[in-house]
Amino acid sequence: MELKVSELMVMKVNRNANLVNCLDSYLVGEELSLVMEYMDGGTLSNVISKTYLSEDEMAAISRECLQGLDFLHSNHVIHQDVKSRNILLRTNGSVKLGQYILGQTE
Repeated sequence: MELKVSELMVMKVNRNANLVNCLDSYLVGEELSLVMEYMDGGTLSNVISKTYLSEDEMAAISRECLQGLDFLHSNHVIHQDVKSRNILLRTNGSVKLGQYILGQTE
């Protein structure tokens, strides 16, 4: 899927602790490369396939995701693909929404 310039600008402008942030972008020829924040814990999909999460851990992950969605929605942006593969974790416990190809609302 091609990333539109307007979507890239939305990603760069909407920075939040609950979103994997776009740090920079480079256009080489016709190929766009994004430099995204590194999430050393991997995706939620990978974690839940290898380990059991307690109810408290699931609640904490849900809370962080909802805070990210609330931020996006309050800025009239829709995350179009919320799923466990697009929820990223860090080993310090932070949880962020990633892969947010965005749609603007009016």
